[in-house]
Formats: sequence, structure tokens, C-alpha cells
Amino acid sequence: MRVVALACALLLSGCYFDDPVRFDPPDGGNGAGGSGGNGGAPPTCSGDAACDDGDPCSSDRCTPAGCAHVPAPAGTACDEGADPCSAAPACDGEGACVAGEPVAVDDGNACTVDACDPASGVVTHTPTPACTVPVALAGAPSARRLHTAVWTGDRMIVWGGFGAGSPAVTATGGRYDPNTDAWTATALSGAPPPRHSHCAVWTGDRMIVWGGFGAGALETTGGVYYPATDTWTATAIAGAPPGRVGTACVWTGKELVVWGGTAGGAVLSSGGRYDPATNTWKTLPIAGTPSPRYGHSALWTGARMIVWGGNDLFDWHKDGTPYDPATDAWTGPTPAAGAPAAREAHSALWTGARMIVWGGFDGGAYLNDGGALDPIAGTWSALATTGAPSPRDEHAAVWTGNRMMVWGGCGQDACAELYADGGAWSPDASGGSWTAIAASPGVVPRRGATAVWTGSAMVVWGGRAKTGETNTGAQIFP
Repeated sequence: MRVVALACALLLSGCYFDDPVRFDPPDGGNGAGGSGGNGGAPPTCSGDAACDDGDPCSSDRCTPAGCAHVPAPAGTACDEGADPCSAAPACDGEGACVAGEPVAVDDGNACTVDACDPASGVVTHTPTPACTVPVALAGAPSARRLHTAVWTGDRMIVWGGFGAGSPAVTATGGRYDPNTDAWTATALSGAPPPRHSHCAVWTGDRMIVWGGFGAGALETTGGVYYPATDTWTATAIAGAPPGRVGTACVWTGKELVVWGGTAGGAVLSSGGRYDPATNTWKTLPIAGTPSPRYGHSALWTGARMIVWGGNDLFDWHKDGTPYDPATDAWTGPTPAAGAPAAREAHSALWTGARMIVWGGFDGGAYLNDGGALDPIAGTWSALATTGAPSPRDEHAAVWTGNRMMVWGGCGQDACAELYADGGAWSPDASGGSWTAIAASPGVVPRRGATAVWTGSAMVVWGGRAKTGETNTGAQIFP
């Protein structure tokens, strides 16, 4: 037996003995795949390193029977050309290294193209031009028009308005988060009495509402709403201007300023300033005030309020006047040369350097022209009409930072035609250019919708549709 063992050692290098006189080959001992017995080929491995098959998902060992490859547990990290747009590769428990799941890139916004750069792993969300998606209905306030809306920096707050039921005026509202497409109701406790056709401003940390028409009379009351705590406090009544509708208001950074409007059949040229820090009102001066009107616009330039346009029951206006709260004085009028035609129910926006007026009604026709006023130079320039939306009023409008977006409204005979389209106007030295915003099948045409700019989209909500007031809305991306 020792001779056989010695011969094996000399002639068959690498063979393995399971006892001093016998070896078992890897195939079972008969040299042809049988089992048991003596003789046959010796094992082929000399150590674990010799059994490495290059598979990161197997554990390689040299056993008495030869090389063994045991699958690594599922989920074991492996590296098979990792993609920065996918999770790390992992073993599948059966010896294979499989690619990880792709990185989630969908931002939930139907108006963006979501992608991951395979070279860098950077995720991008490219807006789809002129895309419109409906706003959620779940949790939205009841259908209404003649309400207000403000933008807080991360939420739209809508409040008040005229809807169905008795009384038709409301004291309800809602906060809308465009990132989650979700609504949260505003508190009822402490809210001002129900109303419509009031005004509202955002101060930086609170919403102030004032005026309008209540359950049966004009309101001189108002309220201050704090979204951080979902609470209301009342505005002072002492010293407040007489109640009115058709007014316009601005926030100066310190005070709410309201001016003009109509009350009991009279057209007004009065107004007031409300300071929420002291809860007090101050009457605006009469000297130099614009002529009485309603349906006008007012905006804040950073230093002055500019009132422009409107109707006095007998005629339409194409003039206006700035008001300087620092000196408590009217400093007008605005220049007449080059001004747009007289109108009411138009939109007026501040770009940071100019007042942009567009659309409206002149008593005989709906309009789709406008003008830009440079208050420093005291000059008007006309807006292009090529490519502009069809003539209309009661439309919604916002300034995005580099363009004006207008949407919805009504036109044709007696405002009978309602719209769900619009346009985006980009300024340039020759009157600017228009890009159409097409109507979306999921968003009904309407007049009197409110709108805010979120930083990425125009959010429109509410208004009057063909079938009555609506509580639907849309996010419109430029």
C-alpha cells in the first residue's frame, strides 16, 4: 500500500488521499462520473485561490471534492459597473450580481420632464412649456367667485367670496400647497364676517382682508390671518374708510392702503391706510386725489401706489395718480401721452421697473392691448398685440419675474364667451412678444378667477364657469 501511495505522490501531483491507501477523485471515484470506489482522476484545486471564478456573488472554496461555489446572501453589495442613476448593485441570492433599482426622479409634476444624468447622477426636472395641470379637488374650499387669493411664499390662501347657498357670501377659505397638491382649511373661529368683493394683501407673515359686501350690507370690518397658527384677529373699525366694493388695495411693507370703489350707487375717491402694528386707520388726503372711480387697478412700486383706469358710472378712464405714503401725498397724474385706451377690469402688474396694463373693457369693446409705464421717465410704451390672447376682461394675471402671464376671463357679447386659454408676454424694446397658453381639457373656462405666482407656476382658482361658480383650479407652467 505504501508503494501505491508513493507512486501517486510521484506521478499524480496534487492528488488527495482520504486514507493512507485510497484517494477519491472529484467525480465520485470511477473516472467517468460514477460514485464510490477507488481510482480515477485526482482533485483539481490546490487551494481557495485556485477556485476563484471572478463572480462577486459567490464564496469560492477548495473542498475535498473540488472547487465549491456558494451563492452570497441576497442583498450583498457587489460592483458590476455601478450606475450613478441607480441604487448600488447587489447579489440576488443565486450567485448573480444584479443592477440596483433606478433612482427615483419623478417629482410628481406632470409639467416637468424628469431625468438623471448617467455621467454625473444629477437629477433634473425640465418644465414642459405652457403646460397645465388641474388643482386637487379634495379638501378645496366650496365653489365661489369674487374671493381673494394671496401667495405666502409656499402656500396660496383663498378666502371669502360669493357661492351657492343662503347666505351666498362666505367666511371660509383654504391654504393650497402646490408641491403636494393638497388643501388645508382656514380657521373659522375669529374670522371676519362673510363677504365678497373685498380686498386682501400678504404682509410677509399674515394676510389682511378688508371691506367688501357682507350678508346684507357693505363691510367696514376686516381681519388679520396668521397661517403659522391658523388664527384670526380683527382689524379696527374706528377710523376705517366707509364700506365699499370695486376698490383696489396694496401692501406698502408697513400698511394696507385702500382707495376708490363704489358704495350705495356713489363712486368714491376716498381711501385709508391701515397699520397692523398699531391696529389703527388713517384717512388718505383728498388734495390731488384721482377722480372717483371703481374697477380700477392699483399696484405698489416699492415707493408709491399707482392708481390707474376704471369707470365712474358715466365714463372710462385712461389716467391715474401715484400716492406716496412717506409724504402722505398724491403726486400725479400719470402721463397722458402714449397711455393705453381707457378701460376697467383690466390687469396691472409691477415688473420692478414698469407698470404693465393689459386687457379690460372700454364700455363698447373688450381689449387685448396694453401699455408699459416707466414712472421714473414718465413715459408709456405700447405692448405688442401680435399673438396676444383674444380680447377679454375679468382675466387673471401674474408677473413671473421676467414675463406676464394672463389666463381665462370673458369676452365677445356681454362677456358671454368664457376662456380657458391665455398667453405669456415677454418684454423687449419693440413691444414684447407673446407665447400662447393653450386651453387644457381638464380645466373649465371661467371669469373672475384669482391667481398667484409660486415661483414656478401660475396657480388659478375659482371664478364663474358656464354652470355657475367653481372650486376647480390649475397650475399653469410658462
